[in-house]
Amino acid sequence: MITLEELQNMWQIDCKVDELNLGQESTRIPELHSKYLNLLTTYRLQCRKAQSDMQKMRRLKWKFYRGELDQKELNDLGWEQYLGNAPLNNQMNEFLDTDEDIIRLTDKLEYVNTCFTLCESVMKSINSRSFDIKNAIEWTKFSNGLL
Repeated sequence: MITLEELQNMWQIDCKVDELNLGQESTRIPELHSKYLNLLTTYRLQCRKAQSDMQKMRRLKWKFYRGELDQKELNDLGWEQYLGNAPLNNQMNEFLDTDEDIIRLTDKLEYVNTCFTLCESVMKSINSRSFDIKNAIEWTKFSNGLL
């Protein structure tokens, strides 16, 4: 999948409008729309998957810290039995929020969400691009004394 940096670089190139060829730029709008809509959809699905993975991991870790996983489940996950005192219900969020697996999934979710948000912003810009091009044409007419 495309990284955030690659996505930013793609948009940095695609956002430029050739002011000397505004007609061609207006015909590029559907192409850009399709390109970034595909990316937006992909990131939306990845975001949902990351949220699901996070919820599953939080539930597993909750059971882990409470000592409710059997040895087979622990072996399947590659985890050792938690030997500390089982946290109280009001302490569980603190345990979960500082767990390395949860932190890793939180970081992944935030990364995918950032890519998704960037694609949403790009789509808004593309949707207003025809108005921007029309305004550029009107400005060119005005500055050349045609209005």
